[in-house]
Amino acid sequence: MAKKELSWQFIRETGRKKYFLVQSSRDEYFIFRTPGFVEEGSKNFYSLANWEGEIVPWGSTPAKVRSWLVRKKVKPTAAKSTALTTGS
Repeated sequence: MAKKELSWQFIRETGRKKYFLVQSSRDEYFIFRTPGFVEEGSKNFYSLANWEGEIVPWGSTPAKVRSWLVRKKVKPTAAKSTALTTGS
C-alpha cells in the first residue's frame, strides 16, 4: 500500500531549527521540527519529505511558533499533547 501524501506548510525558522505544520488527517495537525532532539526509533521521531526530525508537543513549541499557530486558529487538542486541531 502506498504511503499517504501529507499536506504540510513551513511555519518559521528559529536558530537552526525549522518548524512545519503537518496535516495528518482531515482536521488533525501536528508540529514537525527538524533537526530533532530525539533518536531514530523514538515514538516522536518522524521523516517528512527530505527531512528527519521529531513531532513536537504543544508545550515544547517556541512562543513565536505558537503565536503563528494561534493566528491561523490552530490549537492543541485535549486528548493528545502532540495533536492540534482547527477551531474557533
